Amino acid sequence: MAFEITERNASALEPLFKPWEEPTLHRLPNPQKGEAAIIQPGRRPSKCPLVRSIRAQVDGWRRGGYAGVSDTSRKLMSFWFNTEHQVEDEDGNAMPFRYHWAQREAIETIIYLYEMRRVRNVAELLFEFGDDTIADLALGINPEEDRWAKYCSKIATGGGKTKVMSLAIVWSYFHSLYEPDSSLAQHFVIIAPNLTVYERLKDDFENCKIFYQDPLLPEDWAADFKNQMQVVLQDSSGGTSTRGAIYLTNIHRLHENRGKSDNDDSPTTSIFGPPVKKAQALDTGATLRDRITSHPRLMVLNDEAHHLHDADLAWNRAIEALQSQSLSKGNAGICLQLDYTATPKHNNGELFRHIICDFPLGEAVDAGIVKVPVLGESDELVVHGDKKAPAHERYAMHLKLGYQRYKKTFEEYSKVRKPILFVMTEDADAANEIADYLDSKQFPLLKGRVLNLHTRLKGRIKKVTRNGREIKEFVENETAMKPEDLRELREMSRELDAKDSKFRCVVSVMMLREGWDVRNVTTIVPLRPYSAKSGILPEQTLGRGLRRMFPTAETPEMVTVVHHPAFRKLYEDELAQEGLDIAVLPIREAFKQTVTIFVDHEHKPVENLAIEIPLISDAIETTNELQGLTFEAVRDYFQQRYQPLPIGQKKDGPVEYKERHLFTDEIVSRMQLDAGLLTNAWSAAGYFAQMLGRVCKLSNPHQVLAPLLEKFISKVLFEREVDLYAGEIDHRMRDTDVQEHVRATLTPLILQKTVQKKDRKRISQGQPLSAWQPFQATSNDKRPAVTAKRTMFNLTPCENEFEQSFVDFCDFANDVAAFAKNAGPQKLMIDYLRPDGYRALYVPDFFVRENLGDYYLVELKGKTDTLVPVKAQAAAEWCKVASRKGVKWHYLYVPYSLFQQSSASSIAELARACEPSLRSLLDEAKTRQIQLPLAEETAKKDAEDFFTQICQNAGVKALPEAIDGTIRQAVALLDHAIKTRMPDLAHAFQPMLRLYDDYAIKILSQKLSPQIPARESERRDFFNPYLGAVDYRMRTPLEKNQRYLQQNLIHGRPIQKLGTLLFCLDYAQQGGSGVAGVWKAVAKIFADAGMKGLYDDLKKVNEVRNRHVAHSEAPLADPETAVEAMGDWVRCLDRMVNLAS
Repeated sequence: MAFEITERNASALEPLFKPWEEPTLHRLPNPQKGEAAIIQPGRRPSKCPLVRSIRAQVDGWRRGGYAGVSDTSRKLMSFWFNTEHQVEDEDGNAMPFRYHWAQREAIETIIYLYEMRRVRNVAELLFEFGDDTIADLALGINPEEDRWAKYCSKIATGGGKTKVMSLAIVWSYFHSLYEPDSSLAQHFVIIAPNLTVYERLKDDFENCKIFYQDPLLPEDWAADFKNQMQVVLQDSSGGTSTRGAIYLTNIHRLHENRGKSDNDDSPTTSIFGPPVKKAQALDTGATLRDRITSHPRLMVLNDEAHHLHDADLAWNRAIEALQSQSLSKGNAGICLQLDYTATPKHNNGELFRHIICDFPLGEAVDAGIVKVPVLGESDELVVHGDKKAPAHERYAMHLKLGYQRYKKTFEEYSKVRKPILFVMTEDADAANEIADYLDSKQFPLLKGRVLNLHTRLKGRIKKVTRNGREIKEFVENETAMKPEDLRELREMSRELDAKDSKFRCVVSVMMLREGWDVRNVTTIVPLRPYSAKSGILPEQTLGRGLRRMFPTAETPEMVTVVHHPAFRKLYEDELAQEGLDIAVLPIREAFKQTVTIFVDHEHKPVENLAIEIPLISDAIETTNELQGLTFEAVRDYFQQRYQPLPIGQKKDGPVEYKERHLFTDEIVSRMQLDAGLLTNAWSAAGYFAQMLGRVCKLSNPHQVLAPLLEKFISKVLFEREVDLYAGEIDHRMRDTDVQEHVRATLTPLILQKTVQKKDRKRISQGQPLSAWQPFQATSNDKRPAVTAKRTMFNLTPCENEFEQSFVDFCDFANDVAAFAKNAGPQKLMIDYLRPDGYRALYVPDFFVRENLGDYYLVELKGKTDTLVPVKAQAAAEWCKVASRKGVKWHYLYVPYSLFQQSSASSIAELARACEPSLRSLLDEAKTRQIQLPLAEETAKKDAEDFFTQICQNAGVKALPEAIDGTIRQAVALLDHAIKTRMPDLAHAFQPMLRLYDDYAIKILSQKLSPQIPARESERRDFFNPYLGAVDYRMRTPLEKNQRYLQQNLIHGRPIQKLGTLLFCLDYAQQGGSGVAGVWKAVAKIFADAGMKGLYDDLKKVNEVRNRHVAHSEAPLADPETAVEAMGDWVRCLDRMVNLAS
């Protein structure tokens, strides 16, 4: 439903949460017509059938710290989402960077499904996460069309699909590289539907640009990627010489032969690339396909994947061909297909069935990731004259009012950006007429700045020099354009945002297609009818203008579509499906949500209001290269703290390697090692070096650590010197005490050399604020940008009333000479070390200069959190270093309650009143650092006691090696969830889901596979026995489960794994029903006493699984129930492992 924007409800355009925050609110249509949407608590429910169930599972898994997956996956997600990153903006300013929630959730979901739950086909996806109706559809999927995992991410236009692609590539590559049993790929195929999308992807991926520009690669792993990954463009010649490769191609290069040139396909081909169409495969892409399929394993990533809506499309057939050709060469084929699109729908409007995550347009608007769509309406927007009249006469009012709206946005943004007007016309003749009309003195902002785009243009591209730079321009003449000029024109259309592009208006016959990612479109004038037949729909119109001009800013932006009110219903109906209430604004009304903040030289005495920020070095410095660690330092450290170890007697048994948190000493992961790797003492030094290097993030562990460890083990670690090559301590290399002493000795010494909290240093006098570039800021009732006398800026943006009150205080305090808000892309950011060991950035609120020349770095604090003390400590250190003789910097921490009570008339008086609060914070920061190790030791002991209790409750004395680590993770999660009083404890059970599925299949296969006939005809009868004599209520379950068994045991397509085992147990324990074939074997094999115990346990496990864990029907809130259930799960899994052994 649409609502009208007014000054009264301007907050309806404000985001509800930050782009990187989990959505906790959503908007619903207001039943009162024309009123702003109602804000509801909770996330907007998805309309995609599987997403709600999958989302609940991933949420719980995330709360549990990603338990149950590989160390590689956990490290990557921790690096991506728990570390505060910085990147450079287009002007070279360092900007904080965080992945959007949609991007985070998408890659988390991919990892969860592939690695945690091992979902390897669409049928299994439907079974695990769909309701009964959807699950029934899964059996109808042809196994030949479901041979590899396929996941679709539904992400709104502008939501960042390309970044999710890059995350998936990095995860797959490192998982394949570092995890011994990985089934993932080091070779990737990114497929675009047309040349426009291909060129946009090329901008990101060519020369691996996105991987070095975004914080994708952990520092200590970067060398394994940078030297070993190559991007191969579709026209590249030659093979690859690196370990990994990314093939970027238009889908038409994977079809065999189109039969004609790119320029002949359609009227739009020359500018925007050929459309996807059904085509017979011939043979022009043979070389490319041969190169792609020569690799051991492939991951396929499809951009704009709504083009795959029909299984018979050439796009799908091309992917099938890659699979077949790969297998024919003895390779493993496609391990995973990832589809990305904002509109994953079939032609009949039905959603794709393999959608795993959903980020609709409404949620993107609520997060402030895209512009807010607004309908600019007027009853004056009518078409004049008949169809024979020139287009600019028929649509004169549309163009005039559209220009007026564009003029308002130009005035709002022109100091910082160049807004763009986009006009969509009916045909080439209309485009020419309208382009000529707009390129006139009647529209002074557009004169000489209109770009006309269609394939019937006449003219050429020529190079001109402007402002000392050579650029390209289109010049009309009577000569038809050459293909190379059309390609240049396409390139110009993609570079409209560039500062040296003169164009402010684009006139186009067609709706500019996906991949045209211009950010500066603020006004759209559509002059052609909407219809499914024409392929022009409201969402597509908005899609070309949704991308924000300032992606990292928090100010809301609008894109206005100029329309007659009669068209409103079209927008309401279409966009309601994406959870979006469209805003309406009368086209002649002015409405500004943002203002430009700039140094006001014209109206302010800038020199008298000067503030200069000194340049101070960062305090946290890390390196992945270990240097300067000597044997003497290792020897002395060990001998001062530990006793030498006994050589002892030879022992047998498994080895457990523990990775501990490097700052808290907490065990963060365990992994069982192959004892064979530590059989020989002479090779153990290299292995310990590798593991320590991995934990401490070193790039050169073997080179530096291996010689040190070899000397340490042979001369220091044991009660006497030993010969590593004599075999006398081979048996000790597998023992925990040896590993722990190696870890406890080497880790702190390595950290002393590689992770350093250095003293800050004053590097230079710094930068005057008068040199700051203009920037945009929000200005509304809740977050006003206010005028002030004592700041050099035209306005001061305020986040709340507290900041507004402080601005007033600075204007009237008797000792304040100047102040400024610390905001915009050039703001001061101070680095600090969080308690969890990650580097983070802190942004203070204000700078204040007093009359005598001293400065205050000011933090206004309403609510406090656990990071406030460490931020205050970092800011106080910064101020100490920034001070110099004659000019001091003071950190001023102002609690809201104290400011409200204060009657201070000067900044110095306010600082004295706030001093005790700051001192308490700094004392708290020091105390917390001292207490941390003691708290961790207590937590570790409590966790071990809880684990022992669970095992005792389960009646299990010693867990099998294969499941010990995973069960410890699950029990630790439950312990933490109970202690922190989480409302739902079910996520603690998730690490065991995969083990249950794995051992269910093992038991079914071990027990039933020997009974399956070898001949195909007999095998068919075995899985399809006569059921006519069975009670009709039993017949349907038997038919379903025998098909499940056939899928699991014959087709190798695991579905309904645990449920099928439980059904077989139930069937046998109930005495069977006399049916032949597979059910006769089931009745015999699963009826013994040992299976009876498994049946009783598995019933309890399955009830908790389906109600609380795997399908989240209800929360598991009661701790006693959860502890009892954990004991049941441990006992049952222990029983399954023993049965499968």
